[in-house]
Amino acid sequence: MRISFDIDDTLICDSSVPTEQHVSWWRRWRYPERLRRGTRSLMTALIRRRCKIWIYTSSSRCPRYLKSWFASFGISVEGVVNLDRHERTVGLRGPSKFPPAFGIDLHVDDSPGVAMEGADHRFPVLVVTPGDSGWVERVLSEVDARIGSNAHGRARQFGPDRSFDIRRIFRDCLVRLSSPDHQNPAYIADDTKPDLA
Repeated sequence: MRISFDIDDTLICDSSVPTEQHVSWWRRWRYPERLRRGTRSLMTALIRRRCKIWIYTSSSRCPRYLKSWFASFGISVEGVVNLDRHERTVGLRGPSKFPPAFGIDLHVDDSPGVAMEGADHRFPVLVVTPGDSGWVERVLSEVDARIGSNAHGRARQFGPDRSFDIRRIFRDCLVRLSSPDHQNPAYIADDTKPDLA
């Protein structure tokens, strides 16, 4: 599941909102902005759920800057959509944000206007205001509900993390074939294949 976050007033708020600083002191000259409190723990929890983190901002911040900033405190950002990329992909006449153009399943933003665009253009937006102290729990609960509503997604998201192993796959197939629930076609037992012509 891909989840995108707005930056301004969603992950970076004014001085009235509690913040956290996970950037090493020698890197703070490069990354002076402080993230909203709970951002790192939220993104870590989303990554544990095998979600892909995206940033979708109306600012012109450089994607490389945003990816390296989040990487500096241990969060891998899969993709960044800034104003330039949005305009190249969606155009100037479309909505201010259009996550489906980038395969994003849920967008988190502070703007009710973006939520209205989501309703008009049929993409999900979760609005979290700067004053919402329970915003981390709200995002996680929305993500869990979306993962839970998709049985295939739930199995894929929370399934064991196993690498590709051809021997294990072959063994699993043999076990399924030898199970009593598996019925072989009648012509296998009789050694005569039916005429399909």
